[in-house]
Amino acid sequence: MPSKLLWRPLRLLFALAVTTSTTLLMPSSAHAETPLARAMIESLRNSVRLLLRDQAPRPARRRDVLTPGDALSTAQSALVELRFNDGSLARIGERALFRFVPNRRTLRLDNGTVLLLISPGQGRTNIRTPNASAGIRGSALFVQYTPATDTTVVGALTNSGIEVGNRNRSQNQALQAGQLAVVVRDRITRIAQFDLKTFYETNELVQGLELSQDVPSKRSDPALAAVRAETLDALQRQIKLPAVSAGKLDSIWQGVLISPKRPLP
Repeated sequence: MPSKLLWRPLRLLFALAVTTSTTLLMPSSAHAETPLARAMIESLRNSVRLLLRDQAPRPARRRDVLTPGDALSTAQSALVELRFNDGSLARIGERALFRFVPNRRTLRLDNGTVLLLISPGQGRTNIRTPNASAGIRGSALFVQYTPATDTTVVGALTNSGIEVGNRNRSQNQALQAGQLAVVVRDRITRIAQFDLKTFYETNELVQGLELSQDVPSKRSDPALAAVRAETLDALQRQIKLPAVSAGKLDSIWQGVLISPKRPLP
């Protein structure tokens, strides 16, 4: 009998030790990733094609749902807005090909331009082009890929751990808000600074999102409140520099660059 009485507290202690060890080994929910499982078309303009797996392409419609493995393409002057299951938003511009990769939080852009607004705390999101990749933990960036020149441009709208890598990952570059990286073929060739205020005033992809407004309107998207806080902070922190020409970059960047292009070693 004494041995049994002695064993009971030992068993309880062992159970508590196992439970505590298991709890310590489990990942914190604050750092857990929310998989991108679906995206719904919230709005679209002009010709947008939906490319669902194992189905013939068809015109996209509002409230169509994409799941990993699906894609969509946009024609000239088209625009489409996707809402993901974690509340994040993607706006895809004209002549784009955008894919939903079946790999946790990975997206792919094979042509055109996309604006990504990602709620902080969801985990790392990766967007890949044929010659580059960009990683972000929140909140806002844009990516453009031009197949004719095998060029990717990645721009940071927030200070949120945005990193750009080339095709073979031999180069990696962290970006601060108001910086863009240019990747040509398999090399990061330039880092430039651009004017956030001018970008918000002139770029179609951000119109109506109120990312630069101190006091959002009643129509403001509540799911993007945390993103808006970071875009406003970055906008207020940016130091204005003398404007320079965007040179040979796509017309989307004309008038927004505010520092000379800096070639990388």
